[in-house]
Amino acid sequence: MAAPAQVQVRYIQEEDRILMRMNTIAEEEYRFWLTHRFLVRLWPVLQDALMSSPTVKQHSDIHSRQAIMAFEHEQAQSKAQFNNPFREADKLPLGKDPLLVSKAGFRHQANGALQLSLKNVAEEGVDLTLTHDLLHLLCKLLDDAAQQSEWKMSSLLPNITETHSPVAAHQLN
Repeated sequence: MAAPAQVQVRYIQEEDRILMRMNTIAEEEYRFWLTHRFLVRLWPVLQDALMSSPTVKQHSDIHSRQAIMAFEHEQAQSKAQFNNPFREADKLPLGKDPLLVSKAGFRHQANGALQLSLKNVAEEGVDLTLTHDLLHLLCKLLDDAAQQSEWKMSSLLPNITETHSPVAAHQLN
């Protein structure tokens, strides 16, 4: 899959699932269903990934690490364009219906990016390459959607004092 160019994440009450849509720079769109059960398992992995930044890892004190992660999170948000409308793409490599994600895999790449694999039970899916900024923004969107779901999940970013309100459109451009 080409690099993500735009991400939209929103809770769909009728499905009791989170719909994540990603457009790529190659003008392809990928659609995923994320369940409560899946997110509960994904949360600690995403938190570890956020703490894996080289700048964060340089510090042994947990409070310093959390402060640096919060700073990186705010920096990533300041660069994002949350209000652009989501662009529909004609190319749907995984089909029109969202893929029900049941497995995720993470691998750190040599350039500092994170490869995130999203697969269903039949091992269909994609491998996404996320820069550290994109990881922060994806976590914000997922956290906002999970909090709107009334699943009573703890915040993905509990130690970060948000200066931004939750994103109404739940998308990243």
